[in-house]
Amino acid sequence: MANITDIAKELGIAPSTVSRALKKPDLVSLDTRHKVLQMAEKLGYLQKLRDDATAATATNLIGVIVADLTNSFSNQIVKAVHDTLENSGYSAIVGCNYEQSSIENRLLKQWASLNLKGLIIMPTAKFSKTINSVDANYPIVLVDRNSEDLSFDSVIEDNRYGASQAIEHLRELGHERIVFVTGARRVYTFNERCLGVESSNSKNTVNVQIEEVDAESYDELFIGAFEKTNILMMKNKTLRPTAIVGANNAITAGILYALNLKDFKIPNDVSVVSYGDSDWCRFYPTPITSMCQPVDEMGREAASILLEKIKGKKGDPEKICLKSMLLRRASSSELQV
Repeated sequence: MANITDIAKELGIAPSTVSRALKKPDLVSLDTRHKVLQMAEKLGYLQKLRDDATAATATNLIGVIVADLTNSFSNQIVKAVHDTLENSGYSAIVGCNYEQSSIENRLLKQWASLNLKGLIIMPTAKFSKTINSVDANYPIVLVDRNSEDLSFDSVIEDNRYGASQAIEHLRELGHERIVFVTGARRVYTFNERCLGVESSNSKNTVNVQIEEVDAESYDELFIGAFEKTNILMMKNKTLRPTAIVGANNAITAGILYALNLKDFKIPNDVSVVSYGDSDWCRFYPTPITSMCQPVDEMGREAASILLEKIKGKKGDPEKICLKSMLLRRASSSELQV
């Protein structure tokens, strides 16, 4: 490979002049600089500099964007992704979109200079617009959310199945006044779970009531669920719910807080089921019946698919859909007459 001495020899000038022409062009004449650049290009020296610069900035960095790290679900996804990537020599940079496309867009633009090898993301509802506005020339895997507008690999949970299983569990216990408290239906997972409840309703004569909290963040969901539960439990005993399902951990926490403040006994006064299992669900004074999501598996699968894509695997996008499992604990019991 040519070097500065080779260029100087071809032009019949000193190597120091070549060095100045390349590094401090204002110290040589325009004619000399032009000749040096032409010869450097001809001998492949400039291409070598470009290749070295590319190698110096190359990384084994994967972008990971989740909805909200205050939610244990997102934390578990990140850990599973991180562990899988680390075993293959990759590192992760993590960001939160907080269900806002503007933040999602800003993160991707800020990361553009990092030479990401790939991206794993819990996309917002407007991700199709976001991704079209940035130069993302790397493989992308969606996790926990799907996008019908885009053909990306995805690893999701069958939210409709999970919600219907939670409802059917309570129906089997004899409950008829069941309320499903959900977050904003513009969020993919909440909407899918509501569709699961509606599917269950279509097969039964007694409908489950869906109460929507128009919120997305953990704190807002907690407060909204707390307020909804207070209103629901103020009703006459013959009208208020005998069972409540929280559509995620934040909502369930708000439900439990409201019930405790009003001194309602679980499950004697009202049964409670959480969509999502956290450590506190197991250790709560009355352990909470939960839909246990395949969180670790989702994270591992998403990372594994991305690694295969980075290696050059071709073919149609993979669409993996996993199922949650009901963990029955003390918070749900047969209807107390």
